[in-house]
Amino acid sequence: MLAVSLLLAAFLCGVDAKHRGRCKGQCSYDSPKAGVSANLQVSGASHAVSDITTEGGWTILDCDSKALAQEIRLVCQNSDCEHLFEGHGAIDTLVRLPESCGANAFARVADIKVDLDQSLPKEVAATINPTGNITSTVFLLSVDTNFAAVDIKKTGPVAFSLEGYNFAVANLTAPSLTKRGLKTRNWTAFNGSNSFDFPPLNIDQTFPLLSASVNCDHFTASVAATFETKVDATVSIGLIAAGTIIPPAITELAVYGGVQGDIIGTLDLKSSAEGSISIPRTALYKNTLAGIDFPGLFTLGPTFGVYGELEANLDADFDLRVDLAYNLNAKAYFPPDSQPSTGASKPIDSKLTLSASPNLAVRSSVVPKITPELKLGLEAFSVISASVTLGAEGSLSATLSVDGSANAGTGTEGSSASGQISACVDIGAGVDVNLAAEGSISLFGLSESAAKTYPIYSHEWDLYNKCASAQGQTKREPAAVAVVKEKRAGITCPTSSEFTSIQKIIDQIISIFTSK
Repeated sequence: MLAVSLLLAAFLCGVDAKHRGRCKGQCSYDSPKAGVSANLQVSGASHAVSDITTEGGWTILDCDSKALAQEIRLVCQNSDCEHLFEGHGAIDTLVRLPESCGANAFARVADIKVDLDQSLPKEVAATINPTGNITSTVFLLSVDTNFAAVDIKKTGPVAFSLEGYNFAVANLTAPSLTKRGLKTRNWTAFNGSNSFDFPPLNIDQTFPLLSASVNCDHFTASVAATFETKVDATVSIGLIAAGTIIPPAITELAVYGGVQGDIIGTLDLKSSAEGSISIPRTALYKNTLAGIDFPGLFTLGPTFGVYGELEANLDADFDLRVDLAYNLNAKAYFPPDSQPSTGASKPIDSKLTLSASPNLAVRSSVVPKITPELKLGLEAFSVISASVTLGAEGSLSATLSVDGSANAGTGTEGSSASGQISACVDIGAGVDVNLAAEGSISLFGLSESAAKTYPIYSHEWDLYNKCASAQGQTKREPAAVAVVKEKRAGITCPTSSEFTSIQKIIDQIISIFTSK
């Protein structure tokens, strides 16, 4: 997973949030993190949006830094605090919380009362401005994120809009709170350039796929497969959204995800058995990255994973080590009409190591797949969820075909065999990039509320496509009699052959295959 610094969580979360001045009907917030661009705006009637920060005239005496719903003890510091009680009163007002108070930055006032304990620390009492009707009064304020409980007839609607990326964007401002303003958003920040400092993603690990064996007479046949995965890439995400907090609704939403860099998956397969292997999609690597977190409002959480698959039909001793290596540049936008998604790939030098001791007729094939995947999961107002996934499935198709004949004879060195062997190796590679959405994708203005896949890009290329033949003479050895004792993962003991030592001829062919 490695650390990937997608730092957009600073919007509304804890000590990193930053707001511009006092909230009185409107608030604007920026993320101060280096390399992060994020802006949030909240707008409503003057009496519908307030705050309980020092800029709003309050001092927090006691609160829980992680709770979404809690009772906060606070004191009116100066006359600015009276704004909380204007209009319809404090209850149902949307308030901005101090950075050190609560997991969320916005909350609904559920209740307020004067604390029976009016005692104050000396250092706080010394800073209170005596002007105002309720200064120095200590209150108990109950807050939560049940925005649906607000009586909109009293407060009127409270709108929000935001725009954020995990890379620097100059002069970023949130889109207009109107639908027209969001539809005319500037997506050029997603286009990627050398001026953007994307957080690096580096993986270099070996993952076991399969280890199985079967007991045969006098020996054990086995199959073992691993994936050595190397990823040197950057992951970029972005979000633009608008809607209302009161009542809870997201009217416009668009997300972006991008993966750019080198993907290398090295399959190492060692087999002395025959049979079929089928390893379904398996998570080789998975990590939840920091994302955009609005506790109680909505969360866009990215997860980066690497998945492996393997299909193989093995006809004899067969060892293969081959790279599935390519450079990927994929950019996905959702919903699709917000901006055309793009994909591009190009092969990186691939290395092949192959060895075989086959019978005289062999058909072995191996199809490994490796898929880096960026998944953006969205939860809105704790009741609806959707996800958008950018996946780049890279696959190999490796086939070894061997045909031959052998003749027995008697020479000065005893029993011997000579033969003609011809063989072909065909290895192709490809990448398919797709965008998938599932869940409540109606959030994105689409009518569907199910799973849907959007193809973005497909590319295939040849790595190896060679045939060769050779002949030679080799010592004849007694044939091994194979007896199946048990069976696992679809493998069996190798079928016995009259001649078991034709490695000299095969080695001549393999040397041709592996030389580039």
